Amino acid sequence: MSSYILIQYTSFPIYRMNNLVPAPQITSVLTELRSRNRILSAIALAHLALAGLFTVLMALDGRTLLGRNVWTKPWKFAISIAIFTATMAWILPSLSLTDRVEKLATYTISGAMTVEIILISAQAARGVASHFNTSTPLNTTVFMIMGATITISSSVVAYVLWRVIRNPPDLPPAYLWGLGLGMFLFVVMSFQGWLMVFRQSHAVSAPNDGPGLTLLNWSLTGGDLRIAHLVGLHALQALPLTGYLATRWTRVSTRGALALVGIVSVLYGGLTAATFVLSLLGTPLMSTPIVPWLSPSILAGFLLLVTVGGFVLGTALWKRGTAV
Repeated sequence: MSSYILIQYTSFPIYRMNNLVPAPQITSVLTELRSRNRILSAIALAHLALAGLFTVLMALDGRTLLGRNVWTKPWKFAISIAIFTATMAWILPSLSLTDRVEKLATYTISGAMTVEIILISAQAARGVASHFNTSTPLNTTVFMIMGATITISSSVVAYVLWRVIRNPPDLPPAYLWGLGLGMFLFVVMSFQGWLMVFRQSHAVSAPNDGPGLTLLNWSLTGGDLRIAHLVGLHALQALPLTGYLATRWTRVSTRGALALVGIVSVLYGGLTAATFVLSLLGTPLMSTPIVPWLSPSILAGFLLLVTVGGFVLGTALWKRGTAV
């Protein structure tokens, strides 16, 4: 198993106008990620490859479902799962977990996410909806299994958070609080997904197949519970990163770094809550599609490159202050 990550304090900040971070080497970043958690890193890379495949399929396969290309949903889930599994691969070794708990989290998340993307892709290939589809016994079973895999994966993150609270790892306070609050908000908003299941719809005061934002498909005519869901899930990246950067900022004290994490967490949590309430009220958060002249496949390809580039740069910066 990977050894624990120890944040190393240095006498200089990450960002300097006269000493910019050098361009990261993708192979170095991938090697670092693999050394932390080989299985989850492989799952993340596999899903990035699938996102690339689904981008091509969007351009080649003109079939639509609920007004969208059938491969749009698999693409979105592949990107989301890649980010999630890469994040867990990066942070799990730093949490002072026992080998048994870390293996449990690794294998459970990897298995659940693999089943999830297989089912979503299979339904897309069949040209039928994967979510809220109870039209046949087969479709109902697929939908139930997908709900179970997401619940299991989220429960594992909740269990990891509980273990961290019981036995806090030896990490700088601001970074530790960022990790804890990020996992907490992630878990809360993961289970918010069950509200959509119980309602059998993600849209509020609008049809599921109504006009939607380009690629993301967020409703343009009513509320959409997926917005708050997505914002809350990405607390798992935003708040730990805030804690890490606050720790690395040498101009602030430990107390100042903690205050910064607290402020960002309150603002981020407030944003999540606001989008959730507005969605429940049936208020559309978007009024016009973004770059409507671009095809979904072109926009998907662009966002895929941004995702990969952002991950490589972010981990390269992170690696400057960590040691395995």
